[in-house]
Amino acid sequence: MEKGLQSSLFRIAIILNVLAVIMGMYFYAGQLALTPLPLLIFVPDCPLYVFLTILVILGIVRNELFSFIVSIGMVKYGLWTVFVLLFHSGHYFAPGMLAVSVVFVLGHLGMALEGFALLPARRVGASALALAIAWFLMNDFSDYFLGTVPLIPPEGMETVRWLTIASSIILPVAIFALAGGIRENALVSWLRGVLFGEG
Repeated sequence: MEKGLQSSLFRIAIILNVLAVIMGMYFYAGQLALTPLPLLIFVPDCPLYVFLTILVILGIVRNELFSFIVSIGMVKYGLWTVFVLLFHSGHYFAPGMLAVSVVFVLGHLGMALEGFALLPARRVGASALALAIAWFLMNDFSDYFLGTVPLIPPEGMETVRWLTIASSIILPVAIFALAGGIRENALVSWLRGVLFGEG
């Protein structure tokens, strides 16, 4: 990728990520204010992982385990949000919310794609996979049993809960097993070029 273009796209990516963090924290502000301090980290899922992504992209944190967990978080919560928006389409795609929800779907699909691009260049070990699964299951326990789940319509919460818990096992295992192929995907490879100057 031509250096000037890569530099411009990189700056755009940083700006979009910063805006996503700000908007996400605004969305969660009310819920954060009502959440006990020890559980705060489990509330702002999307803005938290986008913020951690910025740390990886800027090279502030250089750690393969950290990048692996952030990658899974970006994919999991990006896809979770798209699923919830579509699962509750009658609510989120009502005429007054349609435009915002479409932007949210596209933005969270982009979040998941960016998560794939964060996969570390070297394969992490099985202990990293086990730690990632344990971390996301702990997050699910906090969400669905301690009440830190995002404020979404309550209908079908049982379905959402068990699909979320399943994704905390299936996604890390799939990403761990398929990491090499994911990195070689044309779109993911292009985005890695934008974010890390690879290729």
